[in-house]
Amino acid sequence: MDEPTIHPHDKTFVKEKLRLLPKPFRKKVLRDYGKIATKKGRTASNLYLLDIEEVASIAITHRLNKSSLNYDEDDLKKWSILKAKKCTELWQLTKSKDPKNLAAPYKKILSYIRKHGIEPTFLKKNPAEIDHKSLIRRSRNPSWWLSNLRKVQNRDIETMARALNFISKQKEIYASDMNVYRRKKQKEQQTAYLEKMFATNELGDQFKLSELKEKSVSDPYIRKSELMVRCRGFEDYAKQHGHVSLFLTMTCPSKYHRAYSSSGDPSENWNGSTPIHAQEYLKRTWSRIRASFDRSAISPYGFRVSEPHHDGTPHWHLLLFVEPENKTKLLDIMKRYCFEEDGDEKGAVDHRFEIVEINPSKGSATGYIAKYISKNIDGKDLDEGVYGENPIVAAQRVETWASIWAIRQFQQIGGAQVSIWRELRRIEPLTETDTVIEKARHAADTSDWSGYQEAMGGVICLRKDRPINIIYKDNINTSTGELEQNQYEEISTPKILGLKHQNTCVITRKHEWKITRSL
Repeated sequence: MDEPTIHPHDKTFVKEKLRLLPKPFRKKVLRDYGKIATKKGRTASNLYLLDIEEVASIAITHRLNKSSLNYDEDDLKKWSILKAKKCTELWQLTKSKDPKNLAAPYKKILSYIRKHGIEPTFLKKNPAEIDHKSLIRRSRNPSWWLSNLRKVQNRDIETMARALNFISKQKEIYASDMNVYRRKKQKEQQTAYLEKMFATNELGDQFKLSELKEKSVSDPYIRKSELMVRCRGFEDYAKQHGHVSLFLTMTCPSKYHRAYSSSGDPSENWNGSTPIHAQEYLKRTWSRIRASFDRSAISPYGFRVSEPHHDGTPHWHLLLFVEPENKTKLLDIMKRYCFEEDGDEKGAVDHRFEIVEINPSKGSATGYIAKYISKNIDGKDLDEGVYGENPIVAAQRVETWASIWAIRQFQQIGGAQVSIWRELRRIEPLTETDTVIEKARHAADTSDWSGYQEAMGGVICLRKDRPINIIYKDNINTSTGELEQNQYEEISTPKILGLKHQNTCVITRKHEWKITRSL
């Protein structure tokens, strides 16, 4: 559609009112502006733009970032260098007054960072000297700024799209087209980068990082396969122990939803929240549920899938297994907390908490969650999405949504941890076949998640009581003998070395790898 004809006296006004919007959004707003002008006249269309400006201004609270919504990667890199330079100036200015006082530059730099909408994740309520140094060093690093400014930019774009009600099944489902495109370009750049990077061990074996990624859980096929194996394993374990299967759905109150599902019109109850706020509500509710489970000695196990409604508001699907005598109590507890907030509002009874009691004679428990796993990874094996959309395209949009809002899509509930399972799959069979490690290794090697749970003490066993633990090793500089530091002059995080059961240790990572770039 061509751009609408704008009255000569309104051109400056229109340009000013659209200034805050990302360029793709301006085109959408201009189309609506033209339709309103045609139907209702010039005054109505200009009032519409005033409303748009107000909505956009409220959506983006970071005033220093309002000009950055249209920045590309090169712009962000240049901007990051300037921000790091500014923090260095703040550091040097305050340091010259009192070199030993780290609290003063820490406060100034933290205030400057927060003005850009960045909240460092490692901050503590009562930071010590080491925390002061950590923040100061990061703030002077352009790479740290680039990562955080990119995250804020993505969220600002999505927040504005949500505020303007662009995210719905009638328009741009799950995530904005703008961020879906940006995410696609980012992944292409990541792939190109991995193609140029090599991992080489002390024996001279060398692999492209792109090849190693294809063999890890970063690969969608492997990730989906592993999740399906674990779900099926929990189901087998439940059958062996006479436990029942439940497929449950937790949905947020209406104030967290931006648009109505049927029409796509803006919800009258929406309180301006983002998907992060909605996810926090679900996590908070689940935390209370888990605490009540503990008080009632109920220990369900299974999986949780977090996925978006059409407007980007998250909801949870849970596949839980529990003893039959605890089923009713579990459901009562979940109902109580799911309806605790706005539980009497219209539609809550029908949508807030949905229960499916799975009958094994009519279908497998894993079958209930399989489509949600596929939908949230690659969309393959599905004929269509939840709203009739192309499932592969839908999966790409869901992945963009999860990346922008940092939402964990899959989480295991109960049972032995998967990290040990993955380490067991790296080792060869042991000569002593009756050892706990060999039994667990055999189960992992044959994709027997149920057998692995048995070898690890059962699904209800506390982590501290598990028979097998991971061994870590510090990173030591072989030239100096000192502990290696990261780019922020902090001790590097210890790496996994192997597994241990009582006095038996098995090394699962025998090689030292160095990452290099091809010429």
